[in-house]
Amino acid sequence: MRAMIMAAGLGTRLRPLTDATPKPLVPVAGRPMIAWVLDVFERAGFRDVLVNVHYLAEQLERFAGEETRRRSGRLRITIQDEKKEILGSGGAIALAAPWLFSGHRTAVVCNADSFMQPEVGALLATHEHLRGRSGVVCTLAVMEHQEAGRKYTGLRVADGLVREFVKADPGRAETLAHFPGLYAVDRDAVAYLAPAGTECNIVERMWRPAAAEGRLGAWNYTGLYQDLGTVADLAEAESMLQRMKGG
Repeated sequence: MRAMIMAAGLGTRLRPLTDATPKPLVPVAGRPMIAWVLDVFERAGFRDVLVNVHYLAEQLERFAGEETRRRSGRLRITIQDEKKEILGSGGAIALAAPWLFSGHRTAVVCNADSFMQPEVGALLATHEHLRGRSGVVCTLAVMEHQEAGRKYTGLRVADGLVREFVKADPGRAETLAHFPGLYAVDRDAVAYLAPAGTECNIVERMWRPAAAEGRLGAWNYTGLYQDLGTVADLAEAESMLQRMKGG
């Protein structure tokens, strides 16, 4: 099985840190944030990881080569070049599909700015169970988050399935689930997306339609998590690590 890290974003909320550094290489506790995601996949037994690049791509290409050597063959990092045009969360998957699903039915995808320590095997086990029970083609990690549905898009989840995506509303009282940036996806799900090489949003093209059809699964994640969108978020992630070491 293969994995992909979404790393092509511009990182505008992290400026000026991203003026000369691509967001995935901004450090968290002395390491590029993407290195923490690579650790997740290496621990889970993955050997091949694809990283899509756009903004300041050459730095990420250099990092990929150096990191592959540093990990001594335990993890091979391949680059997906999106320098000419950023393809979005759906377009990137459509372009990557021949590589991701070469000899495999399922792939795992994570955002480079999702600071978390999931058991990927548990996500995959849930995905396989829900595929057999409900015919899901994709399973999202979901978690409790006080800002879900208020600051961030919220998810309505029932019986192991994501039923609806709910627009953020600061005054919302309803408790909703949050998507922390990790999911398992099957080869069959690519049919929802625009043709390879075309920009598209995975929420609109795949997840909303799949949810409406009862084909979008949910895996409950209860571990460490921090979005790394702002300087304050970086500081909070480092505080989390310090508390873990101290505990």
